[in-house]
Amino acid sequence: MTLAELKRRLRALKNRGYIPSKRKGPTGVGYTFESELNLKETNIAIPDLGGRIELKTTRSNSKSFVTLFTFNKSVWQIHPKKVIEKYGYFDENKRHCLYVTVGFETPNNQGLLLDMDRTNKNLQLKDTSGLLLGNWKMSHIIAKFLSKMGRLIVVFSDTRKKKPGMEEFFYKSAYLLENPSDDNFVVAIRKKSAYVDIRMYLRPNGSVRNHGTGFRVYEKDLELLYENKAALI
Repeated sequence: MTLAELKRRLRALKNRGYIPSKRKGPTGVGYTFESELNLKETNIAIPDLGGRIELKTTRSNSKSFVTLFTFNKSVWQIHPKKVIEKYGYFDENKRHCLYVTVGFETPNNQGLLLDMDRTNKNLQLKDTSGLLLGNWKMSHIIAKFLSKMGRLIVVFSDTRKKKPGMEEFFYKSAYLLENPSDDNFVVAIRKKSAYVDIRMYLRPNGSVRNHGTGFRVYEKDLELLYENKAALI
């Protein structure tokens, strides 16, 4: 599909107005869009843009997160086992674990927060005493992000319900997003549009099972991460 063809399909879809969802639940907005455009994948081949591009569809008022990537390499300043033992809790399976979302400056229930070291361009995980637990170089974060979602097409949809459980979508705008930057990532973190998820627990033998530290952003705020934003419709 060429970029011109994609724009034509997007305009035609917008001109149809509200379209009944083809699936109930949160995935309806993406599934309906892909069905209407006859797409089978969440990334599409656009040769005149250089190849395959990730595609995201979201409700305009969405409060849902999208996981950008996971990254743990050479991050922890204190062994994860000690972090779990000090800040973790026991779940319903009696596992000693730490599954928490961490945002900028405001401590969560475990007393963990994100801070920025602008001098060295690092994102830091701390507790309320200022103890440094984890440290990510922004250059490493952006490199990881580029490898996953260097370019992105995001489609925004208004939504309404004419009857209970009967959702309809109006795909009103779409943008091509390119060139994510560390400065933009910092802005998204400071605006509390982007967060970090810690996801790990202790096995019975005392070793750590880490599902990967996840970097997440509100779907509606994805554009904050990119330098370039071009309207497609």
